[in-house]
Amino acid sequence: MSANTTNPHKIRGVVFALISSISFGLLPYFSIPVKAEGMSTEALMFYRFLFSVIIYGIYLFFTKADFSITRKQVFHLIVIGGFGYGFTGLSLVASYDYIPSGIGTTIGFLFPVMIAIFMWIFYKERLKKIIYLSLFLSILGVFLLSYTPNQGMVSPYGIFLLMITNIMYGMYIIGINKTSIRHLPSSVLTFYVLVISMIVCLCLSLFNNSLTPIPSLTAGINISLMAIITTIISNLTLILAIKSIGSTITALLSPLEPVTAIIIGVIAFNEVFNFQILSGVIIIIIAVVLIMIKEKK
Repeated sequence: MSANTTNPHKIRGVVFALISSISFGLLPYFSIPVKAEGMSTEALMFYRFLFSVIIYGIYLFFTKADFSITRKQVFHLIVIGGFGYGFTGLSLVASYDYIPSGIGTTIGFLFPVMIAIFMWIFYKERLKKIIYLSLFLSILGVFLLSYTPNQGMVSPYGIFLLMITNIMYGMYIIGINKTSIRHLPSSVLTFYVLVISMIVCLCLSLFNNSLTPIPSLTAGINISLMAIITTIISNLTLILAIKSIGSTITALLSPLEPVTAIIIGVIAFNEVFNFQILSGVIIIIIAVVLIMIKEKK
């Protein structure tokens, strides 16, 4: 009887995780054209979160959502929402200035490996041999994606930004499942995460004196689609997936994110795609899937 009651719940969690990964993989399709018009990363992300807060806030208002939170939850929201989710988007979009978007998103897909490391450091989970193999494959995959004999290494700063992306996103996913905010309704949690991320990006824009008006109608449409598809839909379905099947399995069920980004990069931005890049993508996905093997359920 328990199988009949839990299986549909887990299936919904898997579907939510896949929707989240595909929608988040569309991020370069909307962000790169806006940045090409001269907008800074922090300003772009501020408008992205601003539009998300407005659209999603209106929805929650009419659905009469309960926005009450505790002081402890406020602290966790600031840390996890601002640093976890906010800086994930900032560092990933910033990396597109230095690394092709498909490759960047694929390297950013290594956050499940970071989650395994975090769970070992902070929650005393044992690192099994398969984790070490996954770490080796991860390094190999990153090398294949970031080095070519003719051109050498891609931008080291771009790689650094992607490592920040992995660290912040890993912290975000674990934080949702391990702190007091896990008890918030998914819709309200999503809203607060967006609000805090918006404030972080606004502060960075003001600090860098880079907050400029939206340059064109096309840019406004792209930012709006970023807000709806790559922010509201991806974040809400991510939280629903985490609550349904847990943070580790959610992270391991998102291989469509780099695949989506690679396809977008090749079709929309004429990015190079060859056997070496294909090999790097496959190796990174294998590295992530290997971690799943240690999960017996």
